[in-house]
Amino acid sequence: MQTCPFKPGDIVVYRPTKRGQDLDVMTKPEDLLQPGAEYRVADVQNGQYVVVEGNKHPGGGLYWTEFEFAPNKQ
Repeated sequence: MQTCPFKPGDIVVYRPTKRGQDLDVMTKPEDLLQPGAEYRVADVQNGQYVVVEGNKHPGGGLYWTEFEFAPNKQ
């Protein structure tokens, strides 16, 4: 299992998989991240889960593979 390549302060783009979107069914609509949008990483939990600034995900964070580095912002 790979560990998350992101660190707090990185800018990432949310690129959810179908499975990732399906797992997010309990999130309030106003708290859903927007696919293709850029976010700043606030924290990485357990080396696997990304928490982005300003997001209140019920599970804390989303699995890191649902994100990629934003172009030219590493």
